This record gives sequence, structure tokens and C-alpha cells, in this order.
Amino acid sequence: MEDQYEVETEDTENESLMRKAEALAESLLKKRNEAIEGRAASGVERRWREDEDVFNGMDGSNQSSRMIDYATGEAYAKTNSSPKRSIVIVNVVRGKCETAEGRFSDIQLPVDDRNWGLRITPVPELVKGLNNTSPAINKDRQEIPKPDGSMVTIADVAKKEIEEAKTKMEAMETEIDDQLTECNFNAENRKCVQDAVRRGTGILKGPLVVKRLQKAWAAQSDGENTVYTLKTSEQFKPASKRINPWNIFPDPNCEDIKRASYIWETDFILPRELRDLIGIEGYFSEQIEKVLDEEPKRTVVIQSKGHLEVQSDRINKGAAYEKWEYHGDVNRDDLESLGCNCDEFKGTSLSACVVFVNDRPIKVMLNILDTGDLPYDFFQWTDVAGSLWGIGLPRMMIWQQAIITAAWRAMMDNAGDSSGANIVLGYGIEPDDGKWELTGKKIWRALGEIDDVRTAFAQFQVENNQIELQNIIKLALQFIDMETSLPMLFQGEKGELPETLGATNIMVDANNIALRGRVKRWDDQITRPHLTRYYHWNMQYNEKSDIKGDYNVDARGTSVLLVKDQQVKILTELLPVRNDPQFKAIINWEKAIKQMFTAQRLDVLYSDEEIKANQQKSEEEAQVVDPGLQGASDIATIRAESEMQILEAKQAQENEALRMKAEMEIAEIRHKAEQAEKDRQHEIALKQMDYQMKIMELSEKTGISLEQIKSDLARDAAKLNLQERLSLNKAGEAIKPPVEPKGRAPEGESFVK
Repeated sequence: MEDQYEVETEDTENESLMRKAEALAESLLKKRNEAIEGRAASGVERRWREDEDVFNGMDGSNQSSRMIDYATGEAYAKTNSSPKRSIVIVNVVRGKCETAEGRFSDIQLPVDDRNWGLRITPVPELVKGLNNTSPAINKDRQEIPKPDGSMVTIADVAKKEIEEAKTKMEAMETEIDDQLTECNFNAENRKCVQDAVRRGTGILKGPLVVKRLQKAWAAQSDGENTVYTLKTSEQFKPASKRINPWNIFPDPNCEDIKRASYIWETDFILPRELRDLIGIEGYFSEQIEKVLDEEPKRTVVIQSKGHLEVQSDRINKGAAYEKWEYHGDVNRDDLESLGCNCDEFKGTSLSACVVFVNDRPIKVMLNILDTGDLPYDFFQWTDVAGSLWGIGLPRMMIWQQAIITAAWRAMMDNAGDSSGANIVLGYGIEPDDGKWELTGKKIWRALGEIDDVRTAFAQFQVENNQIELQNIIKLALQFIDMETSLPMLFQGEKGELPETLGATNIMVDANNIALRGRVKRWDDQITRPHLTRYYHWNMQYNEKSDIKGDYNVDARGTSVLLVKDQQVKILTELLPVRNDPQFKAIINWEKAIKQMFTAQRLDVLYSDEEIKANQQKSEEEAQVVDPGLQGASDIATIRAESEMQILEAKQAQENEALRMKAEMEIAEIRHKAEQAEKDRQHEIALKQMDYQMKIMELSEKTGISLEQIKSDLARDAAKLNLQERLSLNKAGEAIKPPVEPKGRAPEGESFVK
């Protein structure tokens, strides 16, 4: 009887617990409907669909050609009585998006460096103590002696504490870096960048607590033989994950995710995955069993009576279930009634996570971080005032892409229309072979009496407007470069490249302004808040005491990674003058070359220890004297030869500097000559334009057509050229005109024979 009573009591407690969970679910699901309706009403979903079509090169004209039509067995062969028009597309959007993704990821997410770091939170007392030379006093109010007999100062104590804090900070950096590497943090970030570029918003979630199997080979020995066995252990580690924007429904009343009161995330879970959760601590097994007995639901939004409404549709049993995660504030009493320990926290509401399947709560837990921060970060490629959702490159280019598409299709239509002549036939004309088609060597017969067959048979050619339409496309491409701040130069295309290197650098720097702003926004919206939560997680859960301290996250995307790219260009330009004595005296070329190779990701340099060892070895080899050489004369000879080598090396350096100077002067002379040639060509072009304008003015004044003026000028020029050729002999010299000499010629003779 007692066992039966205990079972009945346990069942009653479970039923009471489930009733409380369902009551909590009812209040939270109202917030879910509010979030779903809010996102649908914002218009961002329609924008995402349009941007996706633009990225994939789809519009209303070619939607029917999607592969999904083949799944129904009905290809896109549809009858249409309207005139046939071209539906081709030149997709400029895809190339721009992929260029932006690659360029941003290459700068912000390097594979050999970190875009973040930690900094010790400054302690005013320690900073002041660095300059305090007063003796330090221990807890017994006594001075602390050093081994050399002097006393430890307050500056020594402050310096030691700062060094210990730096050591712990570096250990924390290594720990977080290992955790990020295990969860493929950079790969998830690249997906987030892709979402931001294509849809306008990228979302990163973390830290999540995941279970990882740690595998290691351990040696076991019986004293004689040693064998290695594989041992596995479970470890719980933090991880980060990119979230598809389609699966996120934030609080519609917030403009910044950090100030959102709640956020919903949806995903799918298979029945077998749901069944595996039964019996796991923290999950409500009874609720899961009820879900498995039901048909899966799908949440949809419909428009009813002029407003949006959320409804649930049921689908066939056996399909995947919708899983919803709620992150936000939950009433303290509800959490305690569901078994959550809230003794360490204050307040009437606490940050928690509730998991739903088929609108049934299957898990309730407190936020894994005591700080209560939501585990989501939003990054907008281009932010929109008053909205969590940004806009991406497809939205920036959507109108210019439409112009390019329209102009390109018009060009194709015009090319087809102008590729052949339009034939006009009158009555009484028919082909001799009876086939009404245009081919070569075809005979046509005129029936009846036709005075002039040209009045009944004629052809007309449609004008080709390729140049005009091509100019429209070029103008749209220029507008795209202006609006996106991504010129064609970054895509590997020459485009409108400036004539000088300086002008090219100015253009690249100007376009980097927009990129620099987005890198800074990534630092503020992703790197700093996300890694700050990793820091809090390690401070709260990590068992290593030698990594804990008071640190701040230092986001280095703008200050280090982007600037490093510009520094490499400057160092490369300075290398030719490294032997100049003036530059050599003020520039540490060894450090500059090392920094340049590091920025170029070339691991070919010696380490600092190897460099010191090589230098020491060179000095030792230079100081070694052959024991067989005896006497001061031999030593003096060696010393003289060494001094001569030093003088020769110095002279060689001076000669190299003179050579570099001469080369720079020659390069400057060549540059001036090239610039003079460009100026001359520019002057010729201006003269040509002036010539054309003079011709047009003359035509307007005299009433003579431009063709007639050009013809007259060409005729006059031809006459002048002919006269010039006739006035030259075979050697190319001018022929002297014949003149009559003084006096008279003899009778019957002439001077010119």
C-alpha cells in the first residue's frame, strides 16, 4: 500500500508540474505570436525573398525556368500569346556579393592571426605604485628585504602583480582561442558574413554548451610490456553557431538586440532525436511522450480581416517537428515551480531558456550565464534606422541590376530584329518552289501584269542600337560602383583604372572608408560582446584558476588587421631606399622586413632566438684566429685585412646608394617624359576637338553640310600632298625651280635641255 501511495503521489506531482509548465507555455506562446507577426509586418521577409531572387538572377520573366518545375513532371513549356522577348540576365549582383564576402572575411578573419585580444583592466593603485619607491610593508607591518640586502619597494610589488596578471591574461587568451578553434569559430563567422552581405543581417549565437568526446591514448604497463589503449571522456565546452535569419524572431519593440526583452529561435527536430531526449536530466519526459503521440505542427502566418494572424497547421505523422527556443525573462515563481534553483538570484523575473515542441514545453532552465545576457549577436551590413534588420548588397544594387537587365534584353531583342531584313510582298508575288521561306538563290515569280516588281517586293532593315544600349549598361555599372563602394578593381577587372599609382592608392583608400566602417561595426556588434560572454563563461565554469582575472575584450579588426594591409604597401615602397644612409639611421629595417613578411603570411624568417644565435656564431667566427699564425705581424695583417674589408663594404654601400639615387633620377626623368607625352597627346586631342568645332561653326555659317566641308578639305589636302610629292626628288630633297640665266641663249639653242 505504501508503494502504491508513493507512486500515486509521484504521479500527482508530475501532473501538477505539467500543468504549471503548460500554464507557463500559454503565456510565452503569446510572445511568440507577437514576435512572428512583428517580423512579418516589418516587410523584411519580402525584402529577403526579393534579394534572394536578385542574387540568383531571377525575376518575373524567368521564374518559370526554375528546376522545381521539373519535380512536378511539367517543364516550363508554357504557351504565351504575347510577343517573344529576351529573358537573359547578366548577373552583376552575385560577383559583387562574393567579392565583398571574400574581401571582408580576408581582413576580419585571418587564418594566422586573431582579430581580438584581452586587456587587463587598469587598477589605479597599481598604476600609481609603479612610480612609488617607498619600501613595501608586509602583513606584519615589516619591510621586505631583497637577496642583495636592499628593501622591496611598492613599485616592485606593483610591477610583479602586473606581470602575474599578464601571465594569467595570456593563459585566458589561449584557453578561449582553443575553445573557438574546436567549434570552427572562423567558419561560422564566414557564414555570418555571407548572410550579412546577401540578406543584410548576420546572426551569431554563443556560447552554447556542447558535449564533446575527448579521445586520448594512454600507456599501460605491467613492468615488462607496455600497451596503449584508447580512452574517451565527455567534456562540456562552449561553442558558437551561425543562425539563419529566417529562424530568428526577436522582440518587435526593440531597436538593439542588447535591449531586447526576449528572442525566439526555431529549428526542426526528428522524431528519433526527440525520442533520445527521454530520460535525460532537465527534459520533461512526459511532455516528450505526448508530443510523439501527436502529429507535427507547422506555424504559418496568414492575413485575416486586414491583419496578420499566426496559425498552426498539422502535417503527416513521422515528419520532423518544429522546435522553438525562448530566451528571455521568465517569472521567478514559475521557474521555481518547475524545479529551477533561483536562490542565488534576486528579482521577480530571471533570464531563462524554454524549449517547445508542438507548443509543449519540454525543457526549462536558467540562463547559463549569471550575467543574463541573450546569446545572440546581430551584424548589419548597412543598418536601417529603427530596425534590427539591415540591408545587404543585393538591395543596394536591385535597381541598377534591373536597368542592366532591361538594357541587355533590349540589346538582344534589337540584335535579333536587326539581324535580318523585313520582307514586304505585294499581291501577285509567290515563290517558284512553293515554299514561303527566305533562302539564298531563290526564285520568285510575279503573277499577272506588274510594271515594276520593286513596288510589290521590298525589304527593310531595322536599325541596330547596340552602342546606345551599351552606354546605358556602362552607366549602370558606374552607379553600382558608387553605391556599393566596391569598384570593379577589387573584382580583378581593370575598369576605370587611374593613370598613376598615386591616384590608384587614393581610390583604394577612399573605397576602404566604407569597409573600415563595417569592420568597426563587426568589432562592436560581434567580436566584443560575443567574446565577452566567453570570458564570463570561463570565469563562471572553467576549473583552471590560473587563467582568471579582471580583463576586457580588445577588438582589433580596425586597429590591426585593416591597417596592416596599408602598412605592407608602404613598407614595400620603402624597401628600395633601405641602403640610403639617412634612412638607415632612422629606420629599423630588420623589424620592418619582419613585419612585412608577417603581414604577407610568409613564415620564412628565423625566430628571435635563431637570429641571436646566428649573430653570435658570426661574431665567433670573425674572432677565431688560426693557432698556426704566430707573431704580431700576422695579427696585424689580419687586422689590416679586416679593416680593408670593412672599408670595401662601406664603399660598396656608398656606391649602392649612388646607384639607387641615379636610378631614381632616371625614373623621375622617364616619368616626366611620359607625362610630357601624355600632355602632348592631350593637346592633340584638344586641337582635334577644336578642329571639329570650327568645322561645325563653318557649316552653320555657310549652310554647307559637314560632309561637303570634310570632302573639300580632304580634296585640298590631297592636292597639297600631291604638290609636296612632286616638289621632291628621289632623295627626298626639294627640287630647285628652273630659272633663266642672265643673257640670251645662242641661236637655235635653249638653256634648259
